[in-house]
Amino acid sequence: MNDNKNIQRQEEQTKEVINEIKKEYTKTADFLEENTNTQLKIAGELKEELKNKDFDVNIEELKALKAEITGLKAEIKRLNEMDNISLSSLIVKDIKTVGNSLIKLQEKAVGSIKHLYDNMKHQLTYSLTKAQEKFVQVKIGIVKGLVSSMQNFIKDQQRKLNNCLEKLDTLANEIKKDEEKLNKGTKEEVKQPDNENKDIKSSEKTVVRNGVERQGTNIQKSNEKKPKSMERKPSVLKTLKENQQKIRLEENGKGEKIVKKDKGMEI
Repeated sequence: MNDNKNIQRQEEQTKEVINEIKKEYTKTADFLEENTNTQLKIAGELKEELKNKDFDVNIEELKALKAEITGLKAEIKRLNEMDNISLSSLIVKDIKTVGNSLIKLQEKAVGSIKHLYDNMKHQLTYSLTKAQEKFVQVKIGIVKGLVSSMQNFIKDQQRKLNNCLEKLDTLANEIKKDEEKLNKGTKEEVKQPDNENKDIKSSEKTVVRNGVERQGTNIQKSNEKKPKSMERKPSVLKTLKENQQKIRLEENGKGEKIVKKDKGMEI
């Protein structure tokens, strides 16, 4: 019973960790949306000020990114509103899908900043008025601030997700050990009733006539059902942990640098 209580407690803790992960997903989607909106505003202002169509490509790219973020936010909202969250393969699959989608959107947001920055720098090669040149320089400074903000956010988010990963890893090991103890104890409890059933079956065999069902057989089947009902499904925490580890490795490999063309544009 103690092992069973431990497993229940650990599963509750696991749900709390999963909720932490979902909160980070919500924060990430909100951050990406705000970042994209700022980029869109800057691109529109530059188009109006410079009176050319050079920034149309940036505007279209950012609009498409914003639409993807909006769609993912709807998925995160659905995930957050799910009742009776369990460690079923469905909930793990949903969390993995959202996590992978967020990584892709982060990469796209990083790419859109680079494209916008490159375009702004290119504008300075044109014959601009002093006012236009100053306007572009101001917007370049704002975009550099967006890069710094994204850099800090990604690092902070990864730190929090890594903490969640470590918690899940610990809980997974604890649950596995307690499940093994529980299953071992169940098998030992069932072993003795099985031996008694053989004696019952043997003693009742003498009173069986003309295909009448043996009572001893029924008792044996009843006892056989007990260990099956008490056996637990394999833990899916390992799957979730591996996915989060993959996210961590991808972030470490891809989130280090965005642009190297200009000091201050490194992430």
